[in-house]
Amino acid sequence: MILRIGKTTTILAVAGLLASSLLLSGCDPDEQDRVLLYDKGTYKGKPDTALSDADREALRARVRNQGLL
Repeated sequence: MILRIGKTTTILAVAGLLASSLLLSGCDPDEQDRVLLYDKGTYKGKPDTALSDADREALRARVRNQGLL
């Protein structure tokens, strides 16, 4: 038995699949809990972590190396 599907039904099915894939792609976990409302001059993000002494020295060494170029 051959099932005949009309052209309109096929177009609607493809359009539905495209729409659902676009909607689901917007649910990225990395996009959750980000700041959407901003106050001018106020940082609302996560606080920075402090640098260790070793990290500070590594940055100083990089700056010294850049001065030699």
